[in-house]
Amino acid sequence: MIMKVLLVLFAIAGCFGQDDFANLQEMLDHNVERYKLIGVDVGAFSANGEWLLRGQSGERVYQEGTPISDKDMFIMGSAGKSMTSTMAARVVAQGYINWNTTTKEIFHDTGLFDVHESYWPSTLEQFLSHGSGAPGLDVVVEDYYDMVDYIFNRTSWEADFDNRPARVFLSKTLLENEVTVPQGTYLYSIGGFTVAGTMLELATGKTYEQLMMEELFLPLGMDGCGFGPTTTDPSLPPVQPWGHLGDQWGVNIAPVTPGPYANVASPMIPDGGLHCNLDSWNNYLSMHLREDEDFLPKDIWEYIHNPITQHFYGFGWMFDSSNPLIGQTLNHGGTDGHNFAQCFLIPRLGVGINIGMNNAGVMSQGSLQGVGFGKTLEWIGTHLLGKETGAELRKIAEETMYDDSLPH
Repeated sequence: MIMKVLLVLFAIAGCFGQDDFANLQEMLDHNVERYKLIGVDVGAFSANGEWLLRGQSGERVYQEGTPISDKDMFIMGSAGKSMTSTMAARVVAQGYINWNTTTKEIFHDTGLFDVHESYWPSTLEQFLSHGSGAPGLDVVVEDYYDMVDYIFNRTSWEADFDNRPARVFLSKTLLENEVTVPQGTYLYSIGGFTVAGTMLELATGKTYEQLMMEELFLPLGMDGCGFGPTTTDPSLPPVQPWGHLGDQWGVNIAPVTPGPYANVASPMIPDGGLHCNLDSWNNYLSMHLREDEDFLPKDIWEYIHNPITQHFYGFGWMFDSSNPLIGQTLNHGGTDGHNFAQCFLIPRLGVGINIGMNNAGVMSQGSLQGVGFGKTLEWIGTHLLGKETGAELRKIAEETMYDDSLPH
């Protein structure tokens, strides 16, 4: 009798735990509710930008009721680092600056400010590849809190606001001190991409925002992308998804009210201050899959699609070639602490995946939301490319996302 009861209980548990959903929407609705994902927009696409899978589930604000839409924008965080790098590639292609242009040449030799001698060899491509010697989160929080206060006090999301003076201040603060690690050593930097952005501003005489519009957003039709928060409007019903904070178990969840200081400081947009909807993000990512030579020369495409630092990181991408079945993958996640975005490119198969979420619980190892994200990604990969590939994508994401911890 006891054995029969146990068998029935195991059968019931199996029904509740099964992942054999009839379609993408059924899977998303289940995972959003079961794993407290709040709101999710997800897609898989081909190299020509065609959606192979696309769906949304959940709401903009937890338990408020306004549903996620297919035009909603999500915070890219560090998933936008490759966008900064791709814009830089266009500037390099036009001859304004070189990949190996150094901080000594841009800042020190021009008399803008004194650069510590240990930073003299640090190059544009190293700042775009976490190999410049710039400090990580721990050092920035401990030693550069005055700089952090300064850039937040000079934050503005007005369209014509000039962030260049604050970016020069940030660059000076970091570069007047000794490197944290030797050049070529991988260290996930805080501010390194902003130093690169400052180098590009000085080389072109244009703001980072101008360069992003002229070299990326306008040419690729990325009208669903922009700078900073998706909205600063705190009214309800929400006009865009709000970020959310929560505990590891998804029991206590709190929305983060939009405002000018709810995300990154505006001078640090190059590090992680972009937002996009999935359609515009697709326009950008699919361009990388097909390597359109009208957009970038072939040699530059090849260059930015290979790692620079320690054989696995370069130009805003984490590279993985461990699985011969799918070949090299390019991926990156990003967060501001209460939103999350993730993308994958599989060039050999000509497909990509992008996901936007209005919670960042996935960044906490072992969290309920992290399990839900992993299951969602694995289901998409499995139904798109097969079971082994789905499991591999989930494994890659879980191994790399913790290098992208708050507040990159």
